[in-house]
Amino acid sequence: MKWNKLRLVLPWWMLGFFVACVTVNVYFPAKEVERKAGDIVDDIRKMEPSPPKSPSSPQSSGDYFRARIRFGGLAFAQQDSPAVSALKQRIRERFPRLLPYFQKGAIGENLNGYLELRDLGALSAAERNEIRSLTDAENQDRRALYQEVAKSLSITPDQIGKVQRIFAEKWQHAAEKGWWIQREDGQWSRK
Repeated sequence: MKWNKLRLVLPWWMLGFFVACVTVNVYFPAKEVERKAGDIVDDIRKMEPSPPKSPSSPQSSGDYFRARIRFGGLAFAQQDSPAVSALKQRIRERFPRLLPYFQKGAIGENLNGYLELRDLGALSAAERNEIRSLTDAENQDRRALYQEVAKSLSITPDQIGKVQRIFAEKWQHAAEKGWWIQREDGQWSRK
């Protein structure tokens, strides 16, 4: 009698044990986000290309093949969604208007991938209104950009904070010397 009960209970007990031991591994594609964030930030903040080499310097066939190998993979690069492309375009077009405020120290790049107002004391009333409006529009577009990137990489909404932090690193890396950036400890410093 005792063995019959044990044979009935044991499989259920073992099943319960194995179910309790299962851990849920939520995958976060950090490398893909870093690559995508780097591409987007570089595209938005890109500098003018350097002048081409003088035509008098002949290229070796090795240079030609290295260039073909290096750039050949670009044709297979994943294209941005129309929403990401539109957001990038708006952010890119707004950047020249934000640039003087970065240089004056009126705004900075925070830890969460957004612009933050810093020192507005030296600005006129009209400039203060403009920078507030520009900052709000920029942050709204960045928020939408992070959500679209997360959606394109099948990242769940509860992990968008990780996407923001990766973008924050890229924005801060692209910041010029003298611009305000927020450090890991929450303090602000000039780059």
